Amino acid sequence: MLRRRTLLRASAAPLAALALSAPALPRRELVLWTMQLSPFHDEFVLGLLRDFEARHPRWRVRWVDVPWAEMERKVLASVAAGTAPDVVNLNPQFAARLAELGALRDPRPFISTVEQRSYLEPAWAANRFAGVPFGLPWYLSTTLTLAHRGVLSRAGLARVPQDYADVIPAARALRDSTGSYAWFAPLDGSAPLEAMVAMAGPLLRDDGCAAAFAGARGEAVFDWYRQLLAERLIPPSALTEGHRAAVAQFAAGQVAMLNTGMQFLTHIAKANPALYAQIEVQPQWTSVHGDPRANIAAMNLAVPAASPDPEGAFRLAAHITNADNQLALVKRVPLLPSSAASLDDAVFTAPGSDALIARARALSVAQVRSGHVAVPPMRRYSKLRIAHLRGLQSAMLGRQTPARAVAEVAATWQALLGCDRRGRA
Repeated sequence: MLRRRTLLRASAAPLAALALSAPALPRRELVLWTMQLSPFHDEFVLGLLRDFEARHPRWRVRWVDVPWAEMERKVLASVAAGTAPDVVNLNPQFAARLAELGALRDPRPFISTVEQRSYLEPAWAANRFAGVPFGLPWYLSTTLTLAHRGVLSRAGLARVPQDYADVIPAARALRDSTGSYAWFAPLDGSAPLEAMVAMAGPLLRDDGCAAAFAGARGEAVFDWYRQLLAERLIPPSALTEGHRAAVAQFAAGQVAMLNTGMQFLTHIAKANPALYAQIEVQPQWTSVHGDPRANIAAMNLAVPAASPDPEGAFRLAAHITNADNQLALVKRVPLLPSSAASLDDAVFTAPGSDALIARARALSVAQVRSGHVAVPPMRRYSKLRIAHLRGLQSAMLGRQTPARAVAEVAATWQALLGCDRRGRA
């Protein structure tokens, strides 16, 4: 027995020496694509990645920042070529398109239940397709109503419209007394669909097989837009231009109200202090006939199915989106975190030196806490959106009645959704 112990000790010494002298295993590389964060946020992002690498010595990260306008094209090309990054910043609708193709990984095998529950439920729900998660929520935004008090006062309007039903009477008063437009109705992106939800309720039936807005409520929404254009209550250019034009016309004093995020206030404060002093901030418009919850826009971090290291990829995504790092991000930019714990920080409750910014922040936080993503990830979203937009434009121009336009959109949606007779996709 003594001899055996002596031999074991003797053999252990060279093994220990060998372990101490052996070179460290090479780190695995993870590739991260973000959307238009460089160069203004280089220091922040690089600090995040250094911290991740210090906490996780198995991995190192190569960061690539992609311009906003190029992200979808680059992601599709990389997925097709099998060269997709390990982690990529996407919006839920485009991510859902990839999830429909089976190109994104489900995070649940790699993310603990505690981590999953750390995100706001509406933000987590926005990253599901057919019930399966496809990404981790990152930062959020929500639109407010900005109004020019001076213009409204000259029209005899004592308050900013709170409801979609109030918009047309207010627009008529503005047109008749000042000759100006009340609002620019953006038709780009998901804005018309979001308005449909706010005024008429969910876009899809419970089984997801048909448009829920077919019928009187959807027709009323199309007719509401038709009246705005027919009575020249909105600029005619609204038919072909979008949110960027709405922002420009509000900043130039050509429209009295704007639906946009709180981040625009910082831009106005610097570019047009006189206008900034006249702004009043109110919540999103609602309707007694639609969904009363405020709409939320969410961005996420997704892991392509082609990633050779999904464990490391989700560790990186979870690190970037944890409560501390989300809070650090939203202290730099006027956005909101998807982490519930981050919203409890004093930065969201302290009054601050600028009363307008403080009110906008408080309203935005309240909307995010109780809101939802009005346009959830849907099959063939791009085609559904285009069909809805074409029908809406046709009704606005009087080429079809609202009833006929809604019926045609509903028929197109049913065909696109592709359910069988038993209501299954």
